[in-house]
Amino acid sequence: MWILVLVAIIVITLGFAVDRLGWHDLISGYNTMSREKKDRVNIKKVARLVAWMCYGIGAIFLIIALIEGFELDIPLAPFFLVIIVFIVVMLWRMQRYDGNIYDESGGLRPGGKKRLIPIVIVSVVLLVGVPALLFWFSQPTDVTVTDSTIVIEGSYGREIPFDELEDVTWTTLPDIARRTNGADSGSRLTGHFRTEAGEDVLLFIDRDVKPVIRLDWSEEPIYLNQSSAEATRELYKDIRSR
Repeated sequence: MWILVLVAIIVITLGFAVDRLGWHDLISGYNTMSREKKDRVNIKKVARLVAWMCYGIGAIFLIIALIEGFELDIPLAPFFLVIIVFIVVMLWRMQRYDGNIYDESGGLRPGGKKRLIPIVIVSVVLLVGVPALLFWFSQPTDVTVTDSTIVIEGSYGREIPFDELEDVTWTTLPDIARRTNGADSGSRLTGHFRTEAGEDVLLFIDRDVKPVIRLDWSEEPIYLNQSSAEATRELYKDIRSR
């Protein structure tokens, strides 16, 4: 929570510095332009858009921090999608004030299309790549049990030999303090987290399904479940029977 608050404060402060304090060299791309090219940019309007983008992102981060702080049952993925769309819209809006790309009548200058290529690439990555990644992390975890190993598929997947497994427990998810290297997408927790008790664990969890399986592995404790309590119970029985 407090990390999000800190990030929000930093982003809002940067927006204020660019717009109100005139720290225009903080704007990526503008700071490397020649003096001649800078003169063609309506930097005041660009700075104002950068500021509003920073204020908007900061405000959304603060909302997410409040949701996490009060432990509200509100999905966070839509907020991140709003941020992505907001950034893309503002980036394209900023280009309209770059006289190196558009002339006074609003038409593209010679070579203007080439200058827009980086914006197109960034837009595609943000609008397609990030949602695809969120969708991937939101998918149920596939687990295959063989005679010798438990194979957890997907991101952060592991192959756990039975001879390295110390215990298998039917339990519930402990209180999670923070994410250390993982994804929190919708109801799913995937990756490395730290519990309130200070234990570092690897999670493959659907929070909408209450029962979970704890694997005490020699490398790290693992909590996992399936898309339903019944499927989780079947997986537990399959592991215990080996």
